[in-house]
Amino acid sequence: MTAEDEWRLLLALVSREFGLVFQDARRGHLESRLTPRLQALGLESFGAYHRYLARHPQRGAELSMLARILPNNETYFFREAHHFDLLVQHVVPQLSMPSRCGPLRVLCAGCSTGDEAYSIVIALQRAGLERAGLPWQIDACDLNPECIAQANQGLYEVGSLRACDEPERAAHFCAQGDRFRLRSEHRKGTSFFEANLAVAGLELPGAPYQVIFCRNVLIYFCEEAFHRALSHFHRALDQSGYLFLGHSESLIGRRSDFQPVRLGDSIVYRKRGAGS
Repeated sequence: MTAEDEWRLLLALVSREFGLVFQDARRGHLESRLTPRLQALGLESFGAYHRYLARHPQRGAELSMLARILPNNETYFFREAHHFDLLVQHVVPQLSMPSRCGPLRVLCAGCSTGDEAYSIVIALQRAGLERAGLPWQIDACDLNPECIAQANQGLYEVGSLRACDEPERAAHFCAQGDRFRLRSEHRKGTSFFEANLAVAGLELPGAPYQVIFCRNVLIYFCEEAFHRALSHFHRALDQSGYLFLGHSESLIGRRSDFQPVRLGDSIVYRKRGAGS
């Protein structure tokens, strides 16, 4: 077996376990992430690493390590901020009718360090939902347990605040050395948990959700994992709910069970037959 054949086997294993693809330009990214692991384990080739992940008694621990180092985890507060405007200006008014009982339930899937989930909380507070007595529950999940731990701490590097101006930083964060801690009032109604969106049979504990955010995650998934994640969302989404994807992600021509809906200048998605 050639080195290239062994590399393809490793790619297939990563895709099977995590749903991630590292073809073409992203191959160098994967090699740079895995090379330190080979060195730490005393392995001489990616083929040997594949055999370790496939058969070694400690494979579970190493797969857990990969869950920490393989995902992109690129995120920051108020990324693609127009989505938060759409949420409070178009979606919340529709979902906050007097006949609806219980809190607004939102899922952030692939939440990384929680920047998106907390951005939603701040957006809802700015819109006056708290003053109006309209409650919410923001659930957020990620594959990486270290990201979940940081999200629960609410402590961020300056890069996470790149889209915040100085008044916003002062209003929402407390400086701690060279880092910033989110103020406790902006962490209300949030809950974080670990989840692998690529696995079959995933149950999302807070379902049904009225809104699901999964932005800039599916672009890294193989085709099978892409459809598996969308099936999870379809089951978990309320019949009248909304799915927000990243600007470079689209379901048009790829899923028949979601219909595109224009809100403002953006396209979001609802279950087929949910209305316009």
